[in-house]
Amino acid sequence: MLKTITIKITGVLLLSAAPFISSAGAATSLLDIYQLAIDNDPQYRGAEAAYLATLETKSQSRAQLLPTINLTANITDNTQKTLSSSSFAVGTRKFDSNGYTLSLTQPLFNYDYFVQLRQSRSTIGEAKATLSAAQQALIIRLSERYFDTLAALDGLEFARAEKRAIDRQLEQTRQRFEVGLIAITDVHEAQAAYDLVTAQEILANNLLASQYEALAEITGQYHEQITPLSPATPLITPEPADIDKWGDTATHQNFQLLAAELAYQHAQEEIKRQRTGHYPTLELNASHTYSDSDGGNFGSNESENQAIEFRLNMPLFQGGATNSRTRQAQRLADQARENYEQQRRATLRQARDAYLSVLAEINRVKALGQAVVSAQSALDATEAGLEVGTRTTVDVLDTRRDLFRAQRDHARSRYDYILHTLRLKEAAGILTVTDLELINGWLQPVAANTNP
Repeated sequence: MLKTITIKITGVLLLSAAPFISSAGAATSLLDIYQLAIDNDPQYRGAEAAYLATLETKSQSRAQLLPTINLTANITDNTQKTLSSSSFAVGTRKFDSNGYTLSLTQPLFNYDYFVQLRQSRSTIGEAKATLSAAQQALIIRLSERYFDTLAALDGLEFARAEKRAIDRQLEQTRQRFEVGLIAITDVHEAQAAYDLVTAQEILANNLLASQYEALAEITGQYHEQITPLSPATPLITPEPADIDKWGDTATHQNFQLLAAELAYQHAQEEIKRQRTGHYPTLELNASHTYSDSDGGNFGSNESENQAIEFRLNMPLFQGGATNSRTRQAQRLADQARENYEQQRRATLRQARDAYLSVLAEINRVKALGQAVVSAQSALDATEAGLEVGTRTTVDVLDTRRDLFRAQRDHARSRYDYILHTLRLKEAAGILTVTDLELINGWLQPVAANTNP
């Protein structure tokens, strides 16, 4: 059975006045860095802000169904000039007038407003699914950069170890040449190998610095050290061990697919909303009007008026605009349906690919682990052969290079296994912080792992 886990969405947008990049050495583990990313990653925080903004659509849609109350008031300075009249005296009169109108409007029937209220639910649901997908994407992005940084650290350490080994061999080769046991070509070959690994060390050091920059881009802080992966990392087979079940779970729980489905529902409701252009509307209007005039041809007067009316509006002809907008909404709904189908197929492919990648990576980790053992045995045998003259310096250099390559590939495969596992759960829609906590338990703290 698959265990369904619902991601909890943060309901409060955290604002920080801190600068984008600062120096920090406290956060060393994957989980610690994730907590920094939640607070500082602009991509996730932007998705959170978009979700909170979308929540307001429900209040705005509901407000259209509630009464509207308006108050208008006026104070007027009037100048009235009578040029000729049989009833009023000719002349100019100046007087003041003032008044106010208090009105209330209550929609009684407007199907457009009810449709918009239903649309707000699908819009909010889509935004919620999008935010959950953004949180899962943050876990993936952060994990990728974290383990890319560990891989860069491994690459630098292997390059330095190889450099030290070749340096020792270069010194031994020079000594053997000085006593006439080997030719000068062996010295040149060892020197060339040493120069090459020095260049590789420079590249590895630069790559590590670049990976630390990539990590800081998410967290907003530079990290002086991160925690490496323990050598005893378990290799866990996906449960259930059925690719079809993982695909079925993904098509029901993947958040990006859910967002696409809700977008399609919204588009279908939009067709109904546009059709309301043919429907009548009914509203209640109530008003109270007061006016007071100090003069004029009719002298001073003061009046109040109350009115209650039911206003029915029946659209008869709008030049074909309503039909056109309805057809447009139908085409957009067709587009949303195709987008959903494309996302469904992509989600199914991602889940199945990730499942197969996890299984393949488990076997690859095991195979590369054995390759390291074999490469070490081959190096020991080649070095022994060099001592007795059956192997050359080039043979030793090539074998040692194979060993370090096998060690580097084995370390990388362990990181790739973890990343494929996380991608599988992301595709299935069940990736949570709990998965990071599990992986965090596989890390092994060290005294120093510094950023050069």
